[in-house]
Amino acid sequence: MKKFLWLFIGVLMLTGCPSKKVEVKEAPVEEIKEKTIVDYINIEGSHSGYIFKDGRKLYIARKENAAQIYLESSCGKDVKQLTFQEDAVEGYVVSPEEKQILYIISKGGNEQYDFHVYNLEKGNSEGLLVDDAVRFESPRWLNENELLFTSNEANGKDFYIYHLDIPSKKKTLLVEKPGYNHITDAISKDEFLFYTFLGNNKTAPYHFKNGKPKKIKGAQKERNFVPLAFFEDGILMETNEESDVEYLEIWKDGVKKPLFKDIWGVESVVVDKISRKHAAFCTNEDGYSSCSYYSDGKVEQIPLKKSVVFLTRIDGERIIYNMMNPDRISSPAAFHFSRKESVSFGYTFDNGVDISGFVAPELKKVKGADGVEIPYFLYTPKTGKPPFNTIVYFHGGPEGQFRPYFIATYQYYLKKGFAIVAPNVRGSSGYGQIFMDMDNYKLRMNSVSDGKTVTDELVRLGISKPGKFIAMGGSYGGFMVVASMAKFSDDYHCGINSVGVVDFVNFLENTAGYRRHLREVEYGPLTDREFLMSISPTNMVDTIKGELFVFHGANDPRVPVSDAYILMEKMKKAGKKYQHHIFEDEGHGFKKRENRVIYNSKSAEFIEKCGE
Repeated sequence: MKKFLWLFIGVLMLTGCPSKKVEVKEAPVEEIKEKTIVDYINIEGSHSGYIFKDGRKLYIARKENAAQIYLESSCGKDVKQLTFQEDAVEGYVVSPEEKQILYIISKGGNEQYDFHVYNLEKGNSEGLLVDDAVRFESPRWLNENELLFTSNEANGKDFYIYHLDIPSKKKTLLVEKPGYNHITDAISKDEFLFYTFLGNNKTAPYHFKNGKPKKIKGAQKERNFVPLAFFEDGILMETNEESDVEYLEIWKDGVKKPLFKDIWGVESVVVDKISRKHAAFCTNEDGYSSCSYYSDGKVEQIPLKKSVVFLTRIDGERIIYNMMNPDRISSPAAFHFSRKESVSFGYTFDNGVDISGFVAPELKKVKGADGVEIPYFLYTPKTGKPPFNTIVYFHGGPEGQFRPYFIATYQYYLKKGFAIVAPNVRGSSGYGQIFMDMDNYKLRMNSVSDGKTVTDELVRLGISKPGKFIAMGGSYGGFMVVASMAKFSDDYHCGINSVGVVDFVNFLENTAGYRRHLREVEYGPLTDREFLMSISPTNMVDTIKGELFVFHGANDPRVPVSDAYILMEKMKKAGKKYQHHIFEDEGHGFKKRENRVIYNSKSAEFIEKCGE
């Protein structure tokens, strides 16, 4: 299932000041000593930028234990922390008149998202929709007193669409449609766009008008249809209906007008909601971004450095984005299209680590035995000679994709002499629908074989030491770790499984109700228990030779922590070596700084010992 990130946003007066582009925090000068993993993980950037009409700026940064929202004066001289939550702020959206910021948090990583509002005139926060038993999503401001949202409060499974009158907190059910629904754009409570997830990058688009939702005319096939916004005189649609990758069209009454189509798939689209005539978007080209600006029927490229780019907002010709490179700490930036100027803002902190020499990966490809080409990113140390002990990082998803982001911990391991390879095995996104579907259901173990194809290639090229691979991954990547260590036990000296899916029957029985059907489409139905057991690493532990470290969050709603306990119990009975750490205040991943220190410190100690 694609992961859709929201940008939530708002305001407060700060005084004018001399020009300054970005808040750069420098570590105090200390006696030169070797940097530890903690030094690297405390390198921080910022994201989710927003610029007010008066030039003030918002962003999210983790300056303390958990990420919060910060307000920066127009020139960057003064910065004010707006939120002080125990848990990380997941995102925010600013009200139309820029008086309020609606932001999302979840307690202890349980992903039961709550809505809070920061009032920029009063300077305070209060809970808006808070319920430990409910997940609130898709907030869309209509005006300062009304918004639309989705929630699973009716039955814990289906996300219905509601209208909220903020002063009275009165909720009105608008769309009682089964499934996982997501709002994309709204003109009023009487007219808006949304889509329903069907699974495996397939969605159904709807237009709500005259009191009822109607499937948008023209969406006939079972493909991906995302009605992004009311645009020009129709609806801007992202789809792969007639292609293997996503492209853009403007739909009106069943007529489809092309806007942009390429051999690479479109992603990260933003629309100017004021004029509804300007848009910006990026294509994913082998993991790197190429971005374009659309206006008056013309598409022109945005001249940005080769990198990974996520667009967050567009106001006329000003496009706000985050650019990520292996040697650049990420922070928001604003690009003005006609002036061809880009200005960064937000927060960066290098913690005294020299990032100028950080290693960028090389994109490489290798064909499997069946002829399928597997892309992978390879990092090699600047010092030392091959062959190297090599960390194999498996991404999650399975519809995720490894991309060359800024990853400080990788640079620590490279300094220690490890090579790192990140394969995008079949099932990964970014390479089209056919490639994404190549691991579905009965084809599951083919993705594990792709990992073997890549490690064999590195040994053949003399880059990696045979039998000295270290597997590492989270979520679906955790499945890949344990399955690879079991199926190719002579290759892996050790591995780290974080929040991994390792028992598919237990996983599907205990994952959050709203996720179960979507995951059955990917992995197989619970009715086929025999097959699910056959691909579960918990039933493969007898062949594992290397030591395993298991990390998990006790509040994980996606992969139940019971998966970790089942795995450890079977490892113990089989006499296999393992270590574990369960975070009681985390969920599907580790967001709090204090827990990231524990996770990364234990991982580094484990990996360095394994690499001896």
